[in-house]
Amino acid sequence: MIRDSKGRKYSYDSEEEAFEELPEHVEGASVWTREVYRVLFVTRSVDGWQQVPTPRG
Repeated sequence: MIRDSKGRKYSYDSEEEAFEELPEHVEGASVWTREVYRVLFVTRSVDGWQQVPTPRG
């Protein structure tokens, strides 16, 4: 997920995809991820959303 400086959230299928799209968002946007597991038809989060540091390079 990307969260911008105005609090809007944009969902992506992977962390890599979110980082590819990050430059398209306004300054102050950040990438967030969470670990999930599925039980029957319900998706549960282990620890909630965690901000991912921007990779250098």
